[in-house]
Amino acid sequence: MTPSALIEEADLHALVDGELDPERRRKVEDHLLQHPEDAALVEGWRRQNAALRAAFEPVALEPPPLSLREAAARPPAPPVGQGPIETGAIHWGRPGAAPRPMRKLDEIRASRRRQALASTLLTLVAGAAVAVAALLFLASRPPTQSPTLTRAATSYAARAGLTYATYILDAHPVEIDAARRDELLVWLQERVGFARAPDLDGVGLRLLGGRIAPGVAAPAAFLIYQRDDGVRLGLYFERAEAVAAPSGQRGQGVTVIEWRASGFAFVLVGALPADAMQAAAEAAAAAVLAPPTETK
Repeated sequence: MTPSALIEEADLHALVDGELDPERRRKVEDHLLQHPEDAALVEGWRRQNAALRAAFEPVALEPPPLSLREAAARPPAPPVGQGPIETGAIHWGRPGAAPRPMRKLDEIRASRRRQALASTLLTLVAGAAVAVAALLFLASRPPTQSPTLTRAATSYAARAGLTYATYILDAHPVEIDAARRDELLVWLQERVGFARAPDLDGVGLRLLGGRIAPGVAAPAAFLIYQRDDGVRLGLYFERAEAVAAPSGQRGQGVTVIEWRASGFAFVLVGALPADAMQAAAEAAAAAVLAPPTETK
């Protein structure tokens, strides 16, 4: 048997790890000169080791944290009064010491669940107590009219203008178009409480459809009409507070006309000339006040 036949894979690993004595190292190196495939294998292992050192050696050379160094320097505490060591089957300890019963994992989990449930209940009770205290405080205050609500009740025109600016230029500004008029009226009755969509064809305005908009205490309706030249205007209405309706106003090219009828506040918003807006508002008001059989 030749010397090369005595070289095993363990020798190749030992060569890469630097664990061979000089005589054995010379024999393994002679073997590699005669067996290129083993030489390539050894070279691959050396490259792997170099890559691992490059990746992890900086971390290994970092000094340990001060807390770990102090813990390693402290002498171990003497086992005074130490109880039996609990294992899965045997209790080791002082002779004659009674083994403590081990708690099962299910019991530990159940105890933790009970603690979490108790903490949650305490949090809910505390939150409820705070809410009740706040309600009692508010109920004890004199029943004066809230300035915020008063301002909101008189801002129908502002909300109508905001709704107009938000949707009027959209490619599809309505949620239900006029082709589904019956469905639109049922929807307005269910959501707003007023099932009217005034016919303004007589003043050159065609109904495109309607959508729902935010109101003060309930949803508001917003109907969109369009003239033949593409100009649009909107009719906004929602349940009204018992305050006087302001007269029409104009600003930044948009005319706003507001009125009250049937417990609702109506606001017509558009960029038409003042006389055209006035005619449209009068036609809408007449349609709103007309008996249901006279509306389309």
